[in-house]
Amino acid sequence: MVHPWMTNTVILFGVIVAVVGVVAYFRVYKSSAWSATTTSRSQPADRMNDDSAGAGASPEDDKNFKDL
Repeated sequence: MVHPWMTNTVILFGVIVAVVGVVAYFRVYKSSAWSATTTSRSQPADRMNDDSAGAGASPEDDKNFKDL
């Protein structure tokens, strides 16, 4: 028969690993959600500023066009 302290130690270890895994997952999720929100918000604003200024193609458009 296994000693009770060993069972308790294994259960405690499992709980610690689960908590660390959940915290790590939320950190990654928060980071990816934040970057997805900022890029989607910044792109329409940049396009609107370029269109309203009437300056034509930006240097970034030239870079993207060369890649094609």
